[in-house]
Amino acid sequence: MNQIKIDSLPKFVSHTDNLDIWTDLMLYRGQPVQGNLLPSIARRDRKRDTGAKEKKIIRQLQLLGHAMLNSRNDKDNVLDLLVLAQHHGLSTRLLDWTSNPLVALWFACSDKSDKDAYVYALEADNLLIEDVYDKDPFQTSRTRVFQPRHNNQRIIAQDGWFTLHSYSKSAGAFVPLEDNPRSKPLLTEFQIPASKKLSIVSSLSNHGISSRTIFPDLEGLCRYLGWKYDV
Repeated sequence: MNQIKIDSLPKFVSHTDNLDIWTDLMLYRGQPVQGNLLPSIARRDRKRDTGAKEKKIIRQLQLLGHAMLNSRNDKDNVLDLLVLAQHHGLSTRLLDWTSNPLVALWFACSDKSDKDAYVYALEADNLLIEDVYDKDPFQTSRTRVFQPRHNNQRIIAQDGWFTLHSYSKSAGAFVPLEDNPRSKPLLTEFQIPASKKLSIVSSLSNHGISSRTIFPDLEGLCRYLGWKYDV
C-alpha cells in the first residue's frame, strides 16, 4: 500500500488527479483513524460470523419498519435494505466509499479530534461486481465493490459507492482491506496532519464541499451553520 502525506487541498487534488490516470474506477474513503477498513458489523469482533444475525435484523426491519419504508415491501431487494439501513445508522457488512475524492477528504478532516486524519484511495476496477443486485449479499465469497441505486439524496450528493464484505471461512474472520492480499496492493493511504484539518475544511467549503452539500437536508444545513458560526 502506497502512503502519502499531504498538508493542503491543492496537494491532495494533484495526487488524486494522478491516481485517476491509471484506473477507470478510483474510490475514496475518509476517516479520522488509520486503517481498520472493515464494515461496522465486524469492528466489535471480526472473528464472529454475523450472517445469521444480519438476516434476522433485515427481516425485523421489513416487519417493524414497514410503515416507514414508503413504497417498499417484503419483496424488496435485501441489498437495497442494507444500503438504507447503513445510511440510517444500522451496523451492516457495507463500507461507505465515494467516487469524489473531495467528499472523502471532508469526511476525514471534519472530525474535531486532535489526531491525524486519513483518506484511502482504492483502485476498484478488478473488485467491481455489476450484477450484485441479482445475488444474495450474505453468500458472496469475496469482498467486492458495487454502485448502489441512487434512491436517496445522501447517496446522490456523496457520489456513494460501497464495498460489500464477506466473512472469510479460511481466515475465520472478516479481513480488513489493508490486510487482504487482493485489495492491499490496490490501496493508497493519504495522511493529513491534525494541524492542517481545519484549514483544509475551510478550503473545501470555499470550493462547494461542506456538510450542507454532503448532507442535503435540514440536518446538514444545521451542521454547516454550526460550523460556519462556531456555535
